[in-house]
Amino acid sequence: MSRTDPAGLGRGPLTRWLPVVGQASAEASDVQPFETRPGERPGRFVARVILSLPRVTVPSMLLAIVWQVGEAAVPVVMGVAIDRALGTGDAGALVLWIGVLVALYVALTAAARFTNRLNAYAIQRLAHRLRATLSTRVLHPGGGAEPDGGVVSVMTNDVARLANAGLLVVLPVARIAAIGFIAVSLLVTHWLLGVVVLVGAPEAVWLMGRLSERLSRDTRAYQELLAGTVGRATDLIAGYRVVKGVRAEAEATRRYRQASRETLAGAQRNAALLGRFLAGSGAVNGVFVAAVAGLAGWLAVDGQLGIGGLIAAVGLTQALLPQMESIASASIPNLAGARASAARILAAVDDRRPVAPVEVTPAPVVELPVLEVAGLGVPIRVAPGELVGVRADDGTAARIAGALLNPELGDRLEVRLDARPAHALAAAHYRSRVTVAPHRATLFTGTLRENLTLPAGEPGLLDAAVRAAACEDFAADLDRPVGENGNRLSGGQRQRVALARALATGAPILVLHDPTTAVDSVTEQTIAGRLAGVRTGRSTLLIASSPALLSRCDRVVDVPEAAS
Repeated sequence: MSRTDPAGLGRGPLTRWLPVVGQASAEASDVQPFETRPGERPGRFVARVILSLPRVTVPSMLLAIVWQVGEAAVPVVMGVAIDRALGTGDAGALVLWIGVLVALYVALTAAARFTNRLNAYAIQRLAHRLRATLSTRVLHPGGGAEPDGGVVSVMTNDVARLANAGLLVVLPVARIAAIGFIAVSLLVTHWLLGVVVLVGAPEAVWLMGRLSERLSRDTRAYQELLAGTVGRATDLIAGYRVVKGVRAEAEATRRYRQASRETLAGAQRNAALLGRFLAGSGAVNGVFVAAVAGLAGWLAVDGQLGIGGLIAAVGLTQALLPQMESIASASIPNLAGARASAARILAAVDDRRPVAPVEVTPAPVVELPVLEVAGLGVPIRVAPGELVGVRADDGTAARIAGALLNPELGDRLEVRLDARPAHALAAAHYRSRVTVAPHRATLFTGTLRENLTLPAGEPGLLDAAVRAAACEDFAADLDRPVGENGNRLSGGQRQRVALARALATGAPILVLHDPTTAVDSVTEQTIAGRLAGVRTGRSTLLIASSPALLSRCDRVVDVPEAAS
């Protein structure tokens, strides 16, 4: 901070002596999250959000009324000046009315500046409260369910749309006040013009509201598609090792392409609906304003309006057009987007899905080759149908799992399949026989069924895999959403789902790397007792340090620490 600029605002020598008005406090403000009510309608939540800052929005609304009414009053002042000064040749009256016009411009310009400043503050404040609301649900799940999928989109796009709806109690109210001022001014100018505006303006706004209903519904659908695509992309990047380990690259790519195409189609459809709405609302505005202007011209030709009155009427009619256009093209779409975003935010913090029981079925028997890993000082060999355990330190265990996942990388370990080096085999051939489930439990946005059902899976094995992984206590309903990266589940539940997904592949050779480190001892014992049964007739290599799991293996290979 400069000694010549103690406020730290980067001001020059000509402005540093001026006082600072409205500077933000250095202390962080205490922002309380919004209370979300079960079953609350999006429209009611939008109303609660936009009415939550009356100390900011009410002054902003009053200043906005001065701004908009002041702009609408310009042609009135000009018309009066023409009739009372230019028409009479009174120089004093001319100076007076020019002064009135200058004062009017100063007032409306200052009001506009302070209104925009307060609006920016209100939007940022509302966005902060909304993010705090969602963050509280994500970080403290005891208060409710976490957002399901597309959490980044909800935290950014939807929060921004809903926060921007705070302007609905400022600018639309000011524009409606300006329309009322215009109607009263036209009523004073000529009663028929005033009646036409008072009756026609509400009808035109109502008609534009009806035109926006389909746009509102489609906007919510498009936002859902966009959030889902963002979630899938995030999951694909974060869980690429898992996707590769379970041989699901093609399926993951297909799902993302499908979601991307659906989102693109939704964007095109939404843009087309917005274009049709803007065209329809523009037609309504144009017809209405043309009718008012034509009526004013006819009254002037008929001698019922003077020159000043005609100028005032035409100017007021021209001022009426941007007010109505703004309501149609900004306020109504703003409300539509806010309602759609409110519905998504409420859905992100509301979860009332029941869980039902499920039955399991045994897995069929398959044939498989011999797997060998060399280069560790002790041979690791998994014969057909064996359940072999490997006990090693964390670094060595990670090296073994990495070599089995990517045998072409080597890392001084050689993986052989039926005595043939795995790096010499075609990648598709190797992965059709060996599936590696990494230690990290990565789930994808969607339901349990979507996380468990893979193209490499074996039909009829899903229920048995769910039971073997001890998931039946929370996975009774496989259509239950798991959230982004499984954030609706606990760490142990995510790990059990990942284990069930690996078992559901029915791989001839399955490699499991510490599959139960996040579960309790009782559940681990249950999984250990069921693992051999679901893998009957298949080969399994279990890299683990758990005594419960290793005790159920046919044999255990101890890898010395020197091997690392």
